[in-house]
Amino acid sequence: MMKKSPLAVLLCFAAISCFGGSAEESVVKGIVVDVQDGEPLIGVRVEGPRSTRAVTDPKGRFVLKGLRVGDAGEVRAWRSDGWEAQVALRPLASDGIDIVLHLAP
Repeated sequence: MMKKSPLAVLLCFAAISCFGGSAEESVVKGIVVDVQDGEPLIGVRVEGPRSTRAVTDPKGRFVLKGLRVGDAGEVRAWRSDGWEAQVALRPLASDGIDIVLHLAP
């Protein structure tokens, strides 16, 4: 009979928890636009479930990574001048979701 070392058993459990059975990833992509004229907004802060964060690029686009299939909650965008927008998220699917946030005063 083979004797198992405690270190080998521990490493085996660590490998299983890191690689086997990890939740499937998902993503939220979107654009933030001005509610008044529909123009994309640059440099807007965006926050989603699991404390994911992003800042909009020159085309008003953002990507929230680090989410999991089934995550739900809210995506919020805001600027320092008080303009903001929010959208509720249903549980995410494996293909993620695309959203539009209309920033308003």
